[in-house]
Amino acid sequence: MPDLKKIFLHSLVLVLWFVGAVAALASDYEPYVSRTEIPDALVYLPAPPDSSQVATNGDFARWLWGRAQRNTPRGEQASWETKYGMVRMCTIYSDVLGIDITEDDTPAIYRLMARAGATGAISVSAMKHAYYRRRPYLVMNDSLWGQYDSYSELNTNSSYPSSHTSFGWGTALALAEMAPHMQDTILRRGYEYGISRVIVGAHWQSDVDAAMLCSSTAISRARCTDDYASDMVAARAEYMSLKGLTDDDIKAGFPEIVKIIDTPPLEYDNLLIGDICKYWETKALRYTPRGVLANEDISTDDNYIINMFADCSPVVTISPTETPDIAAFISIVKLVLSSHCTNLKKCVYRKRPFFRYNETPPPGSELWELYSESSYPSRHGMIGWGVALALTEVMPDCQDSILKRGLEYGDSRVIIGRCYASDVQAARVMAACDLGKLHNENFFNIFLEKARQEYARKKEEAGIETIITQSALNPDAWYSISGIILPDQPTTPGIYIHGGMKLMIGN
Repeated sequence: MPDLKKIFLHSLVLVLWFVGAVAALASDYEPYVSRTEIPDALVYLPAPPDSSQVATNGDFARWLWGRAQRNTPRGEQASWETKYGMVRMCTIYSDVLGIDITEDDTPAIYRLMARAGATGAISVSAMKHAYYRRRPYLVMNDSLWGQYDSYSELNTNSSYPSSHTSFGWGTALALAEMAPHMQDTILRRGYEYGISRVIVGAHWQSDVDAAMLCSSTAISRARCTDDYASDMVAARAEYMSLKGLTDDDIKAGFPEIVKIIDTPPLEYDNLLIGDICKYWETKALRYTPRGVLANEDISTDDNYIINMFADCSPVVTISPTETPDIAAFISIVKLVLSSHCTNLKKCVYRKRPFFRYNETPPPGSELWELYSESSYPSRHGMIGWGVALALTEVMPDCQDSILKRGLEYGDSRVIIGRCYASDVQAARVMAACDLGKLHNENFFNIFLEKARQEYARKKEEAGIETIITQSALNPDAWYSISGIILPDQPTTPGIYIHGGMKLMIGN
């Protein structure tokens, strides 16, 4: 009789080898940050919707839409794009950038793409392992449309969030930062790569939306690393040399929403179902503590935005007086995002939900704004998520709480009926796009660096204060500036802590 335990272990080894082999095919390059450093989606993202929630009606409507695209050129594109990883990324962006991207011919560009894609991909790992969500083709008893998708791989792999999307969007964000004059086309292809997963029936729309958020946080976190900065410089230099471009040639304005994201449904059709369902679902929260917070979140005042993140760090309080450089950084990012959003709102006019359903305007409403200005994209969604992504680069150790509050601020617009859920999602996508553009602006990088230095300094000061307090309780001990208890009074010149005070020894 066969040894079932040995057979099981042997099979497990083969499965693990296969998964590793697939990952290696996607990218042989390490992500810019480790799985322990990447923002934790389990903290800032909600769980995937289940079949009992009305939110799944929107996913179902989008599945119907996607299925209808299959026997069209867009469906053929979606099927072709089911190829995962660098093989497909190189083909797509060779066409977009007008160069032949390979590991041998364009090593710097390839490296940036591979590492950014890998960073995006690991951003969804925690959520995928924590929840198992069945894929559309399984729920709908459908067949897979994608020519490179495998039933055996996808059947046991959670649908939420989408790994294809997170890899593709991470790659797109990095390339758009590298070649800002091509940003709209680059970002559009990254966006399409995610939507293709809906068309082939491998993912729900909410899987794709969540993956774009995860990947955006991952790239913001990658920007905290020296490797990302050096790879970006090298890739841009390589690209400009190959194309014969100068710095002036690659300058660009801010990304254009109509060139990146599909136009939202404006009237009653199937694609509006998800927004309508989310509107009625969240309306029930208005008279709860969450609804109270949503009404407070109406404010876009600088001080309110700064105070939103005041307590995200356990040791540094963010405020105009305690951390003026960080406060100035938040204000400038908010100003830029808000100004850009004003222009984006002029592209598409969409009635706000409460206006469409003849509700009384929420408290504190400015009627001229609410009735004349489009709900799409959401200004609050753009500010909340954009500032959170930017602050992740200043305070990476507090990234999860920052991202959670930034996401919450945008969700408040849906709860009080001022925006549809798709208005907020589009705003978050554009906020991530805008940050890539901002990283090519000197003024932004000056504010960012000052904020980073201030945070590091304040953290050190906070740590010293803690040591001083401890030394007052242990008056015989001598402490180093980093908090290490020394065996005797030190003789090496430097600053030490003793008896509740900082003391200088020597010169």
